[in-house]
Amino acid sequence: MKTPSVPGPSYVVHPMVREGVVEDREYQRRIVERALEANTLVVLPTALGKTVIAELVAAELLHRYPGCRVLMMAPTKPLALQHRESILKHLKLERDEVATVTGEMP
Repeated sequence: MKTPSVPGPSYVVHPMVREGVVEDREYQRRIVERALEANTLVVLPTALGKTVIAELVAAELLHRYPGCRVLMMAPTKPLALQHRESILKHLKLERDEVATVTGEMP
C-alpha cells in the first residue's frame, strides 16, 4: 500500500530573496501586497511572520528602486540584532549592506 505523498512547502521566488529560505504563505503575501500600496500597520501574534513580511516589503522596494535604503526600527537592541540576522539569512544582501544602529553608537 502506498502512502499518499504530502506536498512540501512552497517558497517565495523573488530576485532579492534567497532561494528556498522563505516559505510562501498566502496571508503574508496579501499583507505584503497591501503594504506596498499604502501605509500599513501589521498586528499579528508572535511567530506569524511580521519580520518576514517586513523583509518581503523591503525586498520589493530594494528591487524596484536600486540604491534606495530601508529602515526597520525595533524597540530593543536584541530585537534589532535579531532583525539584522534574519535579513541577512533571507535576503540577497551582504553583511556590509545591512547596518544596525543602537543607542550605543557614538
